[in-house]
Amino acid sequence: MKEPIDILRKYWRHDTFRPQQEAIIHNILRGKDTVALLPTGGGKSICFQIPSLLLEGICIVISPLVALMADQVKSLNEKGIKALQIPGGIPFSELSTLLDNACYGDYKFLYLSPERLQQEVVQNALQRMTVNLVAVDEAHCISQWGNDFRPAYHNIKVIREIHPKVPFAALTATATQKVLEDTMVQLQLEEPKVFRNSFVRENLSFHVWSVADKEYRIQQLLEGQEESSIIYVRSRSLSEKMAARLHHLGIPSTFFHGGLSTEEKNKRLASWKRGTVSTMVATNAFGMGIDHGAVRHVIHVQLPESLESYFQEAGRAGRDGNPSQAILLYTEEDKGLAKRQFVDSQPTFEDVKKLYRTLNNYFQIPYGEGGFSVHEFNFTQFCHTYKLHPTTTFHGMNLLDRLGILRLQKEFGRKSIVKFLVSSEVLLNEFENQVSFAIVGKTILRMYGGVFNTPTPLNINLVAKKLSMPKANVIAVLQEMAEKDLLELQLFETDASITFLVPREDDRTLNPLKKEIEAQKDRKASQLETVLKYVENNSECLQLQMTAYFGEVASEPCGHCSVCLENTTKNSDSLAYIASEILALIKETPHDSRSLIKNLNFAEKDILETLSMLLDAGKIQLNAVSQYFCK
Repeated sequence: MKEPIDILRKYWRHDTFRPQQEAIIHNILRGKDTVALLPTGGGKSICFQIPSLLLEGICIVISPLVALMADQVKSLNEKGIKALQIPGGIPFSELSTLLDNACYGDYKFLYLSPERLQQEVVQNALQRMTVNLVAVDEAHCISQWGNDFRPAYHNIKVIREIHPKVPFAALTATATQKVLEDTMVQLQLEEPKVFRNSFVRENLSFHVWSVADKEYRIQQLLEGQEESSIIYVRSRSLSEKMAARLHHLGIPSTFFHGGLSTEEKNKRLASWKRGTVSTMVATNAFGMGIDHGAVRHVIHVQLPESLESYFQEAGRAGRDGNPSQAILLYTEEDKGLAKRQFVDSQPTFEDVKKLYRTLNNYFQIPYGEGGFSVHEFNFTQFCHTYKLHPTTTFHGMNLLDRLGILRLQKEFGRKSIVKFLVSSEVLLNEFENQVSFAIVGKTILRMYGGVFNTPTPLNINLVAKKLSMPKANVIAVLQEMAEKDLLELQLFETDASITFLVPREDDRTLNPLKKEIEAQKDRKASQLETVLKYVENNSECLQLQMTAYFGEVASEPCGHCSVCLENTTKNSDSLAYIASEILALIKETPHDSRSLIKNLNFAEKDILETLSMLLDAGKIQLNAVSQYFCK
């Protein structure tokens, strides 16, 4: 047998392991159940991929993240390692072929969602396989106390029954001690050895700032910075607007969200990783498969829904070990907004039952049928048809997804793409020859700038509404123009797809899950309360708060988070010192408050407090353009 380091060098081109990786690999090779609790960027996948490559047979990888499974399968195949994934929405014949390939095709990895394990055809195929390891990614999902509890994870015990002697590797990045203990019980792990890296990131400074002008604070942080940054927002529209605004301010920026095509996502990611643009403004769709160590700032401009998700996203800063910052900007209004977004909009059990029945009726699924059937889905149209509240409906569908009732492939708000391929003169000639081209084409030209230069997102519903024309007619005209090579057209008539994972049984489907559905709002409220305590606690080191939440006792404050810096400042008669620095600066030339905050390395509120003190004492004055100057 080769050694793990040989496999690492051959396929990953590395000469050394990261902390804990080698110990985890050797424990798995000894046939022992193993738990790997490694923070984001700790290299969890290598921990199960290398031992599987050294052992005879195939590794079964269970993951709830479809995009992550696809990303890992692609990465393994590019290395020359045979791996496959069972995607959703495929016919039985294709499923059977994929399972036969896994059984007899000398594959080393089979990636499955937990829902797939409840299919008898999958269980029968697993019995025929020589399985060397079962790797459970995002293992915390099996715990009802976890951030992303998925009851379908309880299906994993089927593999334990089929292959009782095969070792399990449970992997997670964010699990509290309570979640970790419950995960080991639920997975029926036998005397597992737990490997964990410290949650302390010595090179990462956590900062929480209450600010009135988030855009200006971001400009202060990123202006003139060439290294990479990520700004996390909670909506697609905000990601686009903020990226455009920062670009206008001279900070090279682009945006990333789930509504972009795969090609466009890859192009934007590559541009950011090359440094062509320094700043990526993104929703939480930006995370999996980033593999970019030199990120100096991760900035959140809205409150996260949980400390688990925040720590995971913040941890994308400074993976190369160099000094980096994780910054959370908020206003008092954000607290109420977060409660409305994450707690108040959670559906009740009756809401979920109504939504499930409505979905089945919408797709005309008979009682007792529909299992693993796939349907194109327009979220906006569905909500409009049944007069449903979009936010509550969205949460309800996510809940049905997490409970293993359906699989929602989300591309909400996806727009068709159009670009004119001919000059304006040629196009106007065509408009004169064909009235329908002129009607639709001129409307598009009035609505969208740059459509001659770049592929432009096109809202066909809006075009049809402006023309008082049926949507189908607009599409027909666009297709005809595309056939004549007047324009390039990528047509999307739906913005999502739904795979029903179980046959329709209405109340019998959901009643067993009533307790979990009703507990969802309480869980979300508890998670948000923890976030609010984190941002409001200005006396305890942020790093200590974070590590304590995950059950780790750190010995000393970090010394460089916003709380530590503020406490240090307070303990050294700082206002007097800040006052002297302000006076020295404005003696040379008047400054407004923004300029002082930018040029002085003190907390914003301390600078503003000192300015107020100096004004009251009559030591400084304000001129007509709100600049401070010495008397």
